[in-house]
Amino acid sequence: KKAKMQEQLKTIRLLFKRLRVIYEKCNESCLQGMEYMHIESLIPLKEEWDMKSEERKTSEQYRVACDESKEVMEQVVLKNRQLKEVIDNLRRIIWEINTMLTMRRS
Repeated sequence: KKAKMQEQLKTIRLLFKRLRVIYEKCNESCLQGMEYMHIESLIPLKEEWDMKSEERKTSEQYRVACDESKEVMEQVVLKNRQLKEVIDNLRRIIWEINTMLTMRRS
């Protein structure tokens, strides 16, 4: 048991040495590429996000897109009304044809 424990400790020491080497390499590469930044500065704040969305809403492209959307919706509503009228007319015609066929048989 003691030998097994010594072997495990030796393995753990070796792994910690590897981890230390990797940690130092990561720190060197990070410090070369960029200076230290606060973690808080990397996370967008809610107020900043809200301000960006407000800017988008007031932009000219947003207004143009809203106008186009309204026009398309009006066209869709108009086409739906026309389709409903056509369907109702077809039902009426089919009803009349069925009525005529029934009267003819009797």
